[in-house]
Amino acid sequence: MSEKIAILTLTKTSYELGENLKKSFDETEEVTIFGLEKHVTEDAKIYLDNKFSRGFSESFKNFDHLICIMATGIVVRHLAPLIQDKRHDPSVIVMDEKGQFVISLLSGHIGGGNELTRRIADNLNAQAVITTATDVQNVTAIDSLAKSINGWYENFKETTIRVNGLLAAHKKVALLDEEKRITDIRGLMKIDNLTEEVMSEFEAIIIVSTKKIETIAKTSYQVVPRLFVLGMGAKKNTPLSVIESEFETFCEQHQIHPRSIKKIVSIDLKKEEQGIIDFSKKLEVPFEIFTKEELEESSLKYPQSEFVKSIVGIGNVALSSADYATGGQVLTDRYGNNGVTFALGKD
Repeated sequence: MSEKIAILTLTKTSYELGENLKKSFDETEEVTIFGLEKHVTEDAKIYLDNKFSRGFSESFKNFDHLICIMATGIVVRHLAPLIQDKRHDPSVIVMDEKGQFVISLLSGHIGGGNELTRRIADNLNAQAVITTATDVQNVTAIDSLAKSINGWYENFKETTIRVNGLLAAHKKVALLDEEKRITDIRGLMKIDNLTEEVMSEFEAIIIVSTKKIETIAKTSYQVVPRLFVLGMGAKKNTPLSVIESEFETFCEQHQIHPRSIKKIVSIDLKKEEQGIIDFSKKLEVPFEIFTKEELEESSLKYPQSEFVKSIVGIGNVALSSADYATGGQVLTDRYGNNGVTFALGKD
């Protein structure tokens, strides 16, 4: 799904620049331009109640990127009460209405603001203004690195400050990436093992892996790529604690990190199953459902349960859901215990 971009304007001049900027994006990108009623054309949106403050708040909630063509001070004043968490806030970019400078103001790394700022500056022949320390020092950042692989890491705020601080200071930071998923390795030194001799040479080590590492050194930080689709079924009213316990066993059996799941899938009859809903929130991943009709063909590839069929209309749920969601790329057999079933897929 493409990211949603809002261009916010206040004056006639800024609106005209916004129109030119919108034309510089690819037609497949979802770009909406906003302005006051007296300036906009039919293709643009008017701010809610024709008030910029209302429009700014709505755009902050509903878009991935805000490009504000106006004074930085105006943006800062409206932005301050809305900022929550850099993992979830949209990126905010500010431009002057002559299009001379493009400033990455908020969520430059994980929100993608720095990358979009550079792109806009290139398209408009403007000056990009980026102030994040790692970018200024021309090194990568752990949050940018994780974003590039849809990765997760523990203690986001503390780890980001620690590792990015070391990188910006040009300290020795290593990267262990057996699957070679990371392409931006500026400031990192590649290693291929975690022997004590190797580890002693570095102030921090970033490990990229979907495997559960039981014991990890204090100076090491695992980034887990979220790659797998988890097909899932559960008896009605199965508690979250039971689901979590069974999932832990499932992960141990298949040697995967629990955070390597990118989404949970199941049949639509389970759409209001609270245990599954809570489990998806705990893993911070989407929960998607499919109809019996959609899953029927996939279900026939796998062992059938007459009991399950009598309840939901097809002979299996976890396997057929994983199969349907991944186009047949199912990696495991069905796991079932205590009324919970899992199957892993990868699309």
